Amino acid sequence: MANNTLHYFGYGTNRDLDMMAAMIGRKEIIGEPGRLIGYELCIQKTEHIPGKPLASAPAPVSPQEIVTKAFDENFELYIIRPNANVETYGTIWQLTPEEYEFVREWELLEFGMQEDIKAMAIDLKGNIVNVVTHGSLSTSTPVDRCIMGDTYEDYIVPKNEILEVAERVRLEYIERMKN
Repeated sequence: MANNTLHYFGYGTNRDLDMMAAMIGRKEIIGEPGRLIGYELCIQKTEHIPGKPLASAPAPVSPQEIVTKAFDENFELYIIRPNANVETYGTIWQLTPEEYEFVREWELLEFGMQEDIKAMAIDLKGNIVNVVTHGSLSTSTPVDRCIMGDTYEDYIVPKNEILEVAERVRLEYIERMKN
């Protein structure tokens, strides 16, 4: 792996190449299936998403407001939270630090929807890989339900809709960074 890349663990929708391509603007992404150690995969409904703006957020708007404006109040999303007894199945992607910033933008990290996480994953050969990802660092993060195993649906909202929004968010982020 080149020096200017990092291992990003994508779960839920982010384990799919189409979603990653929409988020970062590149289709030729190296990735392989993996398992994130010590985190459970859960689904949040809109009411579980933080409803108050963070004081340090780029704009005075809450993650809940952003999500319901982009989709609707029935939106659901994947999130991980600590659980020492389980693993989350996903994809270990090789991204540049700049591409990971697109992921952070999409996941509303600066708005407090999720947090940066440094963790360990296991690749197909059984190697331990240091990864960056995002989710919750609290075991008490409110969720609707948790998913076990690797046979979950990548998309819990219409794929075409989420890809369209991800593409728009990336282009808006590029424009904002220019100014």
